Amino acid sequence: MLKPQKKNASQGGDEITQLAGGVKAKKKDFFCGVKHISKLRRELQGAGLALRDTSGRTQCETLLRVLQYLGPRGINTPEGVGCGFYRIATRVQELEERGWLIASYRERIVGADGLAHRGIARYTLLGRAADRAPAPQGVLDLGAPQ
Repeated sequence: MLKPQKKNASQGGDEITQLAGGVKAKKKDFFCGVKHISKLRRELQGAGLALRDTSGRTQCETLLRVLQYLGPRGINTPEGVGCGFYRIATRVQELEERGWLIASYRERIVGADGLAHRGIARYTLLGRAADRAPAPQGVLDLGAPQ
């Protein structure tokens, strides 16, 4: 009797992600179709977080408020594009330059086209850089070399 061949992530098997403390979990496909994006856009409009115009400054200011509103849910690239944000990674970079900490992690989604897309970025606001405690290794002062 033949054993079924085990597939790794690159061969279509389950994807594994590294979590805090070395715990491993399977990644699930996230369905990010037209209905989902339309629902998110209506939710943001209802909360007064719709884009007023497409200037980079307005997008940056609105994205910050959207990330604060969504909390741990965050927003991924196709959701952001569906809500009018273009070059969302650039806007995230601009927010980080202003002192905001934003986590970015990759997920696999099934898009409006029905195809699986790997490595789509999801952004979650962590807070202000000044509000976070410094890294323990960063505060060690071993003295200047003599």
